[in-house]
Amino acid sequence: MIDISKLEKIKSAQDQENDLALDQARSYLRESDWYALAQLEEGTPVPADIQAARNAARATIYRLGEKTKP
Repeated sequence: MIDISKLEKIKSAQDQENDLALDQARSYLRESDWYALAQLEEGTPVPADIQAARNAARATIYRLGEKTKP
């Protein structure tokens, strides 16, 4: 007997690309969190390119994160 609740959806190429983009965005935010902490604790400004990349990573997570929720 097959337990249908254990079946997994086959991911399309787009789903795989989205998963990769989400992983990369989350990883970048984790790796660059120290900039935000330095700004909060010491007032050290976050470089503009880093801030732009963090904003882009958050936008990717917001855009793709909703689509991957069960």
